[in-house]
Amino acid sequence: MPLVNPVPVFDFTVILMNATPSSGLTATLGAVTGVASAVLTGSFAEVSGLHAEMETEEYREGGRNAGPHKFIKWGKYPNLVCRRGVTPNTDLWDWYYQVLYGDQSVLRKNGIVVLTDRSAAGAAGATLSAIPGLTGLGRLPIAVWSFSNGLPEKLQGPGLNAKGNEIAIETLEIAHEGLTRLGPGMVPGIGDAMAAVGL
Repeated sequence: MPLVNPVPVFDFTVILMNATPSSGLTATLGAVTGVASAVLTGSFAEVSGLHAEMETEEYREGGRNAGPHKFIKWGKYPNLVCRRGVTPNTDLWDWYYQVLYGDQSVLRKNGIVVLTDRSAAGAAGATLSAIPGLTGLGRLPIAVWSFSNGLPEKLQGPGLNAKGNEIAIETLEIAHEGLTRLGPGMVPGIGDAMAAVGL
């Protein structure tokens, strides 16, 4: 793949898909090409929490004065925090209430966040926008993060104030079971589209 310059953070797409009980990364990526179960594509103004941490444990060995041994305990993934302007669309609230009050099994979501290069439209963009589930992406993907088994842990409406003129923003915090950074070519359809335009 040719060298691509770092890109600004403002051009991204978020796709959430219904998770099945046994679904993981492979099922998430496979579902992108047939996105019938997608509840939401795009429409977020801000996404944070795209990082992973590893908890370690120390063991102090007698006679080893240079420092303790470090051992891995487990990985930790903070919540993803997604913000968007308030619209008539109630899909996030519907998901929250289904999880909390639904009489069916809890509906978890798998998802991907795709960071794209606004300056790399053209032939690559036209090819990418033809991929089912990524209609309207239209730009070259630079980075892709995938998370699995998400739950809407916190959903917050806007703070209303008659004296202000700010945009009304609602915030969703998604607790999930793992975050993976992928190369764009690992997402079905994107790799083929990039190869078709010589990337």
